[in-house]
Amino acid sequence: MLNIFKKELKDTFRDQRTLILTVFLPLVLMSALVFFYEKMMAPDEDIQLHVVTEKEQLEFVKGLLDGKGNLELRAVDDVEVTIKEGEAVAGLVLTGDFEQQIAAGNAPTVQILGDAYSENSYIAMSAIEMALTQYSQAIVSERLGQQNVETSIITPFTVNKVQVIEGDQSVQMMSFLIPMMLVIAVGVGISSSAADFIAGEKERRTMEALLMTPVNRISFLLGKWLTLVILATVTGILTLGIVFIEIYFFTEQLKAGLTMDGNVWLIGTVALLIIISFAALMASALLLTSIFGKTVKEAQSYGTPIIMVGILPALFITSVGLNELITAYFLVPILNVFAIFKELFVGVIDIEHVFLTLGVNIVLALVILAAGRILFAKDKWVL
Repeated sequence: MLNIFKKELKDTFRDQRTLILTVFLPLVLMSALVFFYEKMMAPDEDIQLHVVTEKEQLEFVKGLLDGKGNLELRAVDDVEVTIKEGEAVAGLVLTGDFEQQIAAGNAPTVQILGDAYSENSYIAMSAIEMALTQYSQAIVSERLGQQNVETSIITPFTVNKVQVIEGDQSVQMMSFLIPMMLVIAVGVGISSSAADFIAGEKERRTMEALLMTPVNRISFLLGKWLTLVILATVTGILTLGIVFIEIYFFTEQLKAGLTMDGNVWLIGTVALLIIISFAALMASALLLTSIFGKTVKEAQSYGTPIIMVGILPALFITSVGLNELITAYFLVPILNVFAIFKELFVGVIDIEHVFLTLGVNIVLALVILAAGRILFAKDKWVL
């Protein structure tokens, strides 16, 4: 088994194409994701949003939007046409006698124009709506004052929202981003090697010669599996290491989510164990698909859905709060990786959850490996 392990490991790191697929491609993908999410979370103050209104209302709208630093206002003849032609992201149209109607105590109509499907347009429209809401409240207060009525009549109480669970949007993003990167990096990193290890031998018709050597099938399979576990672990550690370095030194928004309350080494150790257990699970699953496949292409087609399914928990876990992570989350493979990292990012180390995650991943990895061993003992699946 040790000889098979050394041979496969040496062949893997000697092949430049495998190295690119195993290490460099996941690193490039993960780095791109880091800077994409950093840009997505960056504040919008630096973006100038062009807003238009009619010439007759320019001065009034200027006063209305005063203080909205990222809105650049100008007057045009036709607000709707200007937005449709892409020369502005939003517009405000008031009736010609808007101020007179307000002074008379009437309720004139206001139109906010834009494209709700555009992020910039949505931001500009929301800023305009907020400015109008503040203006409306000021008018209501003035009118109530003229009638000697307290404003508390229409606002009987004040609502304050209090965040009782630690973490902010950055933590939420990190708890979603890092596990997803781990799943993609490990899955993509070893998929080509896993497909080649068994299906590749069958396709090249070298399997018969290998099985005639003194090495028994169990040692042969374990050697291949152990090589995949090492490759997946190295890929996962390298990827997350680079991602953490990029986040710490080159981002601001995502860096704010790195709050580990001084337990860096303990959290790092737990994260390493989780990576190893997940690497064992993915190695077993992808090696099984390689046994099923008669060619490398067929094995990769079986393995791709496993990688895709591994990303699905990312869509689910983002809407789950830290206090809602019950035991069931840690009993579901892959989902438990997302759940445990969600806790680690706010400095929570729950021993029960850690052991559940490790136990589930390792037991399932051994069960899948045992299934592969049963198949590998039959010539039907090997030759």
